[in-house]
Amino acid sequence: MSIYLQTIREALARTGRAGAADPRHVEAWMRLEHGCLDGLSRQQFTEEVTIALQCVAAAPAADSEALAASFGL
Repeated sequence: MSIYLQTIREALARTGRAGAADPRHVEAWMRLEHGCLDGLSRQQFTEEVTIALQCVAAAPAADSEALAASFGL
């Protein structure tokens, strides 16, 4: 598991949303806006996780899976 996936899991748990979405899907949606996630502060990362969760909820599961696959996740 990548450090990003672990950090996403932790952010989901901190915000009471553990299990709300596949962390790979969350990371994929985040990468559409931020090709590199290294530059995000902890607060920015958590905010982007929240936005990505909204994207996951709005999109068909197949789209989120295809997006994750396109990033090699």
